[in-house]
Amino acid sequence: MLPGYITLYRDEDGLIHLYFFQGLTDDNRTYYNKLDLPNDKYKYKVIVNNDNSYEYIFENKHIKSMSCNLVSYNNKVLNKILTIKK
Repeated sequence: MLPGYITLYRDEDGLIHLYFFQGLTDDNRTYYNKLDLPNDKYKYKVIVNNDNSYEYIFENKHIKSMSCNLVSYNNKVLNKILTIKK
């Protein structure tokens, strides 16, 4: 198993990034489902990295925290509150 990972950070240009790796189970399935972010609250673009992780880059530079529900392949829900570290 390779655990999933999610974090929120600010880059050197002040843009907010949400980095998300879904993780893998022992039988090579993704551990967490894809994120379902609302398009109407924040505008963002998505980059899919070579390791199949996702990077959401937001236009709003004033985001300080975000909460999300990570839903696993077996429908368990993990509520995460992400904050920008200074």
